[in-house]
Amino acid sequence: MPPRWYRHVMRVLAESHVVLDVRDVRYPEETRWDRLARLEDVFDYARVVVLNKADTVPRARAEEAKERIEREEGVPTVYVSGRERLGIRYLRRTIFEVAPEDVETVRVGVVGVQNVGKSTLINALARRAAAPTSREAGYTKGKMWVSGGRRLLIIDSPGVIPTEEAGEEAGALDPDVLEDPISPATRVIDRVLREYPGALRERFGVEEGDDPGEVLRAIADRLGRDPEGAARLILREWVDGSLIEGYRTTRADRTEIRGLELGGTAQRLVEETLDEVRELATGGAPPSATVIRGLLTRLAHGKHIDGAGLATLDLGEYGVGLSIGDRYYDRMVRRLRRELGGEVIAEERFRVGANNRRAVVVVTRSR
Repeated sequence: MPPRWYRHVMRVLAESHVVLDVRDVRYPEETRWDRLARLEDVFDYARVVVLNKADTVPRARAEEAKERIEREEGVPTVYVSGRERLGIRYLRRTIFEVAPEDVETVRVGVVGVQNVGKSTLINALARRAAAPTSREAGYTKGKMWVSGGRRLLIIDSPGVIPTEEAGEEAGALDPDVLEDPISPATRVIDRVLREYPGALRERFGVEEGDDPGEVLRAIADRLGRDPEGAARLILREWVDGSLIEGYRTTRADRTEIRGLELGGTAQRLVEETLDEVRELATGGAPPSATVIRGLLTRLAHGKHIDGAGLATLDLGEYGVGLSIGDRYYDRMVRRLRRELGGEVIAEERFRVGANNRRAVVVVTRSR
């Protein structure tokens, strides 16, 4: 039977729109739960890494840890001090940035290994002593829903992940406790098709089409199982890593960009805006990022934007990049920086269109 702590954590993940992956800023790798990224596909939440206890290290060290995690893991990262209430306003803003746009109240789960300061962080977000705190590991006993102010509900995780088990058992998701394993398994298949092409063909001997549901049915037929049984197997192997063991191709950076499935109104608006930027560029110098933002905002005014868009413009010494439609501002910026190269001299983050899609402008100059 699964340990009690992990069953509690699984419930928190299942009920959350956003999950705060809390770590100690002094030991971000040692306090990391390795399997949380895989569980994101199972439960469909947005993850934010929170480096707590930032008051115990120089700011430069916290910045270095933040940049490294964002670069290596591709998720928004914030450093804070729950005890000193530092960085909490930026954390709240990040939560709303990554949360689904169609929910009135954002449910936030807080997960972490022992003694990373989860309850202190909850108190800081709630602006009061809402959750009990103690130096004793695993002090929090029962699940509590804490108001974090307007549109924010914080779910404390009662099952703190034991440090000594985090590397071995913490990711041991038991798909048998899921009522519907097919939906999360389909999301996992979709991710594997995009990020690990050929892995499912090598593992199960099936053709990899564009429809994850059809791929799941093909795997079930190949294994002689019903779809639900095949889905549970896929989830087990995804969490323990065996699903992609045979994958040997290093993923190129552009795979992340292709995963956006560029197209629709978003891509058209990006290209139209860059056409106007090209006309306005004088002597190879682009207009300011604020002006470019205004161009895109005008073109998108009153329009319902679908799809995702990303494109860059080479102006010799300068480069301009635009992106619309990703869930994370930071990830859009990283993609554009990779495509453009050079030194970033201006950046704008904003929302456009009738449905308030996220958008980013980046301007760079050759080094």
